[in-house]
Parts: sequence; structure tokens; C-alpha cells
Amino acid sequence: MSEITPKNSIGNSIKVYFFPSLVTVLAMLIWRDVSELRSDVKSLLAQSNIDKTEIINLKRDVEVLNHRMFKPVSSNVNTFQHDSYFKHEEVFSIEDYLPKDKI
Repeated sequence: MSEITPKNSIGNSIKVYFFPSLVTVLAMLIWRDVSELRSDVKSLLAQSNIDKTEIINLKRDVEVLNHRMFKPVSSNVNTFQHDSYFKHEEVFSIEDYLPKDKI
């Protein structure tokens, strides 16, 4: 058998102590990154839920405004398609645009 020399002994001690400590340090770095990713994902999911709620509220507001602004006007005679959605007389008076002698 071969005798253990001081050089062999130092090499073995480096292998025994260095590599497990290196693995431990790398595992700690990976765990820190994974923990950071988990917290980022949690915050992004919470923000996504808030954004979805805001979008739903905005859609509801737009539908209400659409219904109030462009509700169909009941009339028996519709000469134009857009007349069923609003009345021009409610927006402006045509008397302002006609000559005074024609009124």
C-alpha cells in the first residue's frame, strides 16, 4: 500500500471541506433567488387581481354611460339610422343656424 504523504493529506482535506461548503453556498444562493422569485410572483398576482377589478369597474362604467348617452329614442318615423340613437334638437338648436328671415 501507498503511504499517506503530507501532499495527499492536504488534497484530501481540501476535498472533504471545500466541496461540501461550496455546495452549501451555492444552495443558499439558489434558495435566496427562489424565495425572491416567489415573492415577486405573489406581488404580481395581487396586482393582476387589482387590475382585473379596475378593468371590470371601468367596463361597467362605460356600459352605463353608453346606455345613458345613446339609448334609443322612441319615434315612429326614422329617416336615418343614427336618428334612433339621439335627437339633434337636444344637442343644438337649428334656429341658430337658419337665417332670421326664414324663421
